[in-house]
Amino acid sequence: MIKVLLICSQGASTAIMCDRIRAAAQEADVDMEVRAVALAVADDYMQDADVILIGPQIRYMQTKLQKEVPNKPLADIDMYTYGTMNGKAVFEQIMELVK
Repeated sequence: MIKVLLICSQGASTAIMCDRIRAAAQEADVDMEVRAVALAVADDYMQDADVILIGPQIRYMQTKLQKEVPNKPLADIDMYTYGTMNGKAVFEQIMELVK
């Protein structure tokens, strides 16, 4: 199972993205757990994740967050993909990160 953590400023809009990613993972027959959390509590969840993605609104935090988990793949979701809630594109990004 691939454990994915999505971090955004509040965690609310990213919850919708979680549903879209789960649907894409199911379609591809990939066992994936996807969780969305707010930046304020992200530290409590980062160690348990296999892949960490951050929303475009907190892209400025990428370097700081990567220092906290130097051996884990961490990337931002581009603004267009996030804005269109393209879960399939984010699923593909996740699969590239776990290679």
